[in-house]
Amino acid sequence: MKKKYPRSFSKRITNRVIAIMLVTMLMLSGWVFYHSVTRFGRQIGTHFKDLMEITNEEMDLWLSAVEISAANIEDEISYNLSRPANVCSALADELRLNPYVNGACVGFIPDYFKEAGRWFEPYASRDSVSGSINIRQIGSVNHDYFDLEWYKNGLEHPEGHWSEPYFDRDGARAVVCTYSLPVSDRRGNYVAVLGADLKLEWLKKQLEENDTKENARRSSRFVQGDPTYNTYSFILGNNGEFIVHPDTSRVLKKTFFDYASPDDDGSYIKAGRDMMEGKTGTSKIYVNGQAVYVYYGPLKSTGWSMGIVVPVKSVALPGVLLGFLMLFFISLAVIVIMIVCRVSIHSTTRPLVKLANSAEEIAKGNFETELPRIKHRDEICRLRDSFEDMQHSLSTYVSQLTAATAQRASIESELGIARDIQMSMLPKSFPDRSDVKLYASLTPAKIIGGDMYDFHIRDNMLFFCIGDVSGKGVPASLVMAGVNTQFHALSAHETQPDIIISGLNESMTGRNDSLMFATFFTGMINLATGAFHFCNAGHNRPIVIDKNGAKFLDVQSNIPLGIDSEWRYLRQNKVIEPGTTILLYTDGLTEAEDPEHHQFGEERVLQLLDEMQGCSPKDIISALTDTVHSFSAGAEQSDDLTMLAIKYK
Repeated sequence: MKKKYPRSFSKRITNRVIAIMLVTMLMLSGWVFYHSVTRFGRQIGTHFKDLMEITNEEMDLWLSAVEISAANIEDEISYNLSRPANVCSALADELRLNPYVNGACVGFIPDYFKEAGRWFEPYASRDSVSGSINIRQIGSVNHDYFDLEWYKNGLEHPEGHWSEPYFDRDGARAVVCTYSLPVSDRRGNYVAVLGADLKLEWLKKQLEENDTKENARRSSRFVQGDPTYNTYSFILGNNGEFIVHPDTSRVLKKTFFDYASPDDDGSYIKAGRDMMEGKTGTSKIYVNGQAVYVYYGPLKSTGWSMGIVVPVKSVALPGVLLGFLMLFFISLAVIVIMIVCRVSIHSTTRPLVKLANSAEEIAKGNFETELPRIKHRDEICRLRDSFEDMQHSLSTYVSQLTAATAQRASIESELGIARDIQMSMLPKSFPDRSDVKLYASLTPAKIIGGDMYDFHIRDNMLFFCIGDVSGKGVPASLVMAGVNTQFHALSAHETQPDIIISGLNESMTGRNDSLMFATFFTGMINLATGAFHFCNAGHNRPIVIDKNGAKFLDVQSNIPLGIDSEWRYLRQNKVIEPGTTILLYTDGLTEAEDPEHHQFGEERVLQLLDEMQGCSPKDIISALTDTVHSFSAGAEQSDDLTMLAIKYK
C-alpha cells in the first residue's frame, strides 16, 4: 500500500532553516551584546587604571618638583647664613626660579640672629596677580613656629617630610601642605628648618582640569549635562581625611570612612583601608547610593592616596550603545537572509518530488527501476546518480562482502594458529622434584600477546625468567619470541643473571628499529644451597612468601631491555630458606580493572598471599586467577596476565 505524505519537504526545511536562523540570531545577538558590553567595559576600566597611574605620576612629579626646589633653596640658604638680609634675598631668588612652590619660609633656631630676636622666620610668597615676590618676617610670640608640625618634622626628618594639610594664617593665609627640610651650617649643625608650601587649592585645580578634560572627552549626547555620569578625582591624607575633593565641605573635615553606607557589604571599608595602606587597586563601591568604581594608588612622595571615581553606568553605557547598534544590523541581515532562503529552498527542492517517486520503487526491491533525469548538475542530481550507481554495484558489493567475510575468517584462523605456536614455546610441563615445585600460567588480553615466562634446570640450578613486551598483538608476540629464544641460548652456558640480561639487552637494542622495549626479570636458584642470584630490567618486583608472610623482594629497578645497549645491569644475591615461595608476575595482575576502572592493586595481592603460606605454586596461581576474574566482574581484560610461582623445598 502506498503511503501518503501530506507535508511538503520544501516547507518543512524552510521552516526549519528559519527557526534555526532565529535561534542562532538570538544566541548571536546575546553573545554580541554581552561581549560588547563586557569587553568595552574592560577597555574603559583599563583606560581609567592607566589614567589613574598617569595622574598619580603627574602628582608625584609636581610634589617631587617642590622637593627639588626645596633642596635648592636649602643649599642656597646654607651659603648665606651670615646675615638675615642674605637669607631673605636667597629665599626670594630661589622662589622666583621655582614656580611649583607657592611660598617658602625659614624658621631659625631661637636667637640665631641676635639682632632679629628669638623668633626669626622670613616668609617669601608669590603674588597671584603680578607674580612678584613678597618677603615678610612672620616669626613672633604670636606665631611661635617652634611648636608647629612642619618645624618639628623638619628637625626629625633630615631627608625631608611632607606635613598634613593645615591652614597657615600668618604665612600663605590658605590651606597648605608644607615640605620641611632642615638647614645646617658649615659644621653640619641644624640652625633652621626650611618650609616649602604647596596650596591645596593648586592641587585641586590640577585635578579638576584633568577631570574636566576626561569628562568632556567621554561626553555623549545621550547623557550630556547629566552629572551622575561624570568622573572625579580625590586625595586622601594619611589619616583618611579628604585633602582634595570636588565637594569642599569634605576637605579636612570628614574622612573617607565617614561616608560609608550603613548597609555596606564591606567593599567600601576595604577600599578605604587599602588606600590607607598604600595599595593600588580597583573596587566597586556605593557612594551616595550610586554604584561606582574607584581606581586608587599611593602618592609615593607623601604617603597620601589618590583615587578616581567612575560611575558604573558610565563604564557600561558605551558598550550598551555599541551592542544595540550591532544587534540592529544583525537583525536586518537575518530578515533579508530569511526571505532569500524561503524563495531559494522552494525552487531548489522541487526536483526531489520526482526522485522520491522513483525511490519508492527501489525501496520495494526493484533495483532495475529507471530513475528520472535531473536537469541541474547539483546535489540532487548527485543523489539521483548515487541511486543509479547503487543499483549497478549492489550485486558486486554483496560478492565483495562475502569474500571479505571469508578472508576475515582466514585471518582469525591464522591468528589462532599463531597463538598455538606462541603458547607452544612456553613450558607446559612442570618438574615434580623433591627440592623445587613450579607452576605458571599466561592469559593474553588479545588472541596473542607480549608476555612470556620460561625456566629450565641445568647442573642442579634452576634458571627462570618472566617478561612483558611493550604493546600487544602480533608485534609484541614476535619480540617476545625473540627474547625467549635468546634467553634459552644464553642461559644454556651462562650462570650469572646479570650477564644473561645484559646479553638480551644488547641483542634487542641492536635490532630494535620498531623502538619497542621489554621489562624482564631473571634469576638462578642453586637447588643444593638455596643461593638465589637475580637481576631485574624494569619489571615488577617479585613477591617472596615465607614463614614471616608475603613481602616484596628488594630489587633494583634498572631500565627495560631495548633502550640503552650500554646500561650496566647489576646482579643481586639472596639466600632463601626451604619452604619459601617466589611469585613472579606481570602488571596484568596488579593493574587488572573492575567495571569502574579501579585497579586490583598490590595490597590485594599481598593480603591474599599472606593467607596462602604453605600452599603449592599451582594453588597460589589458581587462587590469584580466580580472584582477579571475580574482581573484574566481566570487565574487558586490558593487559596480558602472566604468573610464575616457584617453591623451594
